[in-house]
Amino acid sequence: MTTETWIVYKTENRNDYGWEERMLMPRESLTNILWENWSNQEKPTIPQIGDRTRNYKSESEKGFTTHSSDGDWVVTRVEQFISPELGKQIFVCYCKYDPIEAQWSLVNRGANASELLELKAEV
Repeated sequence: MTTETWIVYKTENRNDYGWEERMLMPRESLTNILWENWSNQEKPTIPQIGDRTRNYKSESEKGFTTHSSDGDWVVTRVEQFISPELGKQIFVCYCKYDPIEAQWSLVNRGANASELLELKAEV
């Protein structure tokens, strides 16, 4: 059975590094949320203590993500909330700021939807 999983990365407290720049849209209220991820995989990868957030950048004219690296935030604690009846789970990952020099690597991309449809039409 597929499980809906929401993973939230947040700072240990609201005044951690960069707090002035972290805002929720559209009201631009301050937040301690660094990043979030949704998954509908049967067995999603669960963050562990010591894992780092990820950074992404684009060197594409179309704005697609082309490179990734480990981020400056490290998971220090993970809280898990599960609703077996609904097939949903939430992981809240508390993080501390521990900057490193970024080592960017190319993101391997699969075919986009148009390319997949063209391949299917040829078969």
